[in-house]
Amino acid sequence: MTLLLGLLVSFAPMTIDLYVPALPLMTRDLMTDAESMQLTLSVYMVGFAISQTFFGPISDRFGRRPTILAGTSLYLVASVACALATSIEQLIAFRLFQSVGAAAAPVVARAVVRDLFTREEAARMYSVVTTVVAIAPVIAPVLGGFIVEWLGWRANFWLLTGFGVNGMLLVLLLLPETNKALDPTATRVGRMLANFTTMLSSRAYRGYVLTVMGNFSGLFAYLLGASFVLVDRLGMSPTAFGLSFGGASVGFMSGAFLGSRVVRRVGIEQMCMMGTFCAAAGGMLVFALIWSDVVTIWSIIIPTVIYFIGMGLSQPNIQAGAISPFPHMAGAAASLLGLAQYSSGGVLFALLGLFAFDPTLLLATVMGISGVFAFTVFTVMIWLPLKRGT
Repeated sequence: MTLLLGLLVSFAPMTIDLYVPALPLMTRDLMTDAESMQLTLSVYMVGFAISQTFFGPISDRFGRRPTILAGTSLYLVASVACALATSIEQLIAFRLFQSVGAAAAPVVARAVVRDLFTREEAARMYSVVTTVVAIAPVIAPVLGGFIVEWLGWRANFWLLTGFGVNGMLLVLLLLPETNKALDPTATRVGRMLANFTTMLSSRAYRGYVLTVMGNFSGLFAYLLGASFVLVDRLGMSPTAFGLSFGGASVGFMSGAFLGSRVVRRVGIEQMCMMGTFCAAAGGMLVFALIWSDVVTIWSIIIPTVIYFIGMGLSQPNIQAGAISPFPHMAGAAASLLGLAQYSSGGVLFALLGLFAFDPTLLLATVMGISGVFAFTVFTVMIWLPLKRGT
């Protein structure tokens, strides 16, 4: 079950990270510019985020299995279309459809964990699943770098098609229906809004949502900007970039693995506190180095590893802390949290892409601000009230 859940949550990192090393080559091949190519990532993030808002309630009403299978079917069709795209406009459109299909599996997988486990056990399971998921950001960019050098960028999308096929088959064979209390009203607009209002009326839930937005804004700053900085400016090959990206992602895996071992002893909130502090430290380090004109491969990668360790420590526990209080609307709770995760980075970079920012300074600035924001929000909205008993 753990491996299957890890595979389902891996749809997002696989679909993003596999083709990141190919972005400069795709820009040249489709005769476009870096800003337009970055839209293929921004559009994916926004589409992925918004779609989760609907897949959560759909799974509350119709069940977890059929929701995943429907989304994966759309993902397969869109992946084939991306592989055959002949213009940047087509690629952007097909990436949007791909994001909609990909959104089903991760949000429903989080709801499955809530269906099966209590709060502390769910935190441990999220950490274990995150450790499995972290393999994708390690393998995907390395594999993507090799593929783009030997087979071209289109082969990455054919590989994603195969990934989707495998996911669908495993769901059919291994995933039982875990939603034992289907809610026939879950997809009614009034009920959805009422559920979202209930969740957002909780100060703790709002705190977790805002913390997630901070964490993921920094992550997406690296995803969107790193290849252009490290490959175009600092001269790394796509293969070397893939290896460096994978190495940085080991930090995320390490943080998640450590969290799965100690969360029972220290608790969810303590893990989140340590993780957000670590991410803030990494973000401020890259901010200070780049703005001091120390622009090297290591001045970017080392702070990113620190940032990713922090995310690995905090992210699984944020999910457990946010979703566990709402067992009867777990799909909706997971979907709203997913909306926060992916809309933050997508909207941010869609807006910043309208202006002529230096990509290196942009990466460092967003990572620094995002890490500090996440730490501050968690401290003020969750940690301090918890210590005061309010």
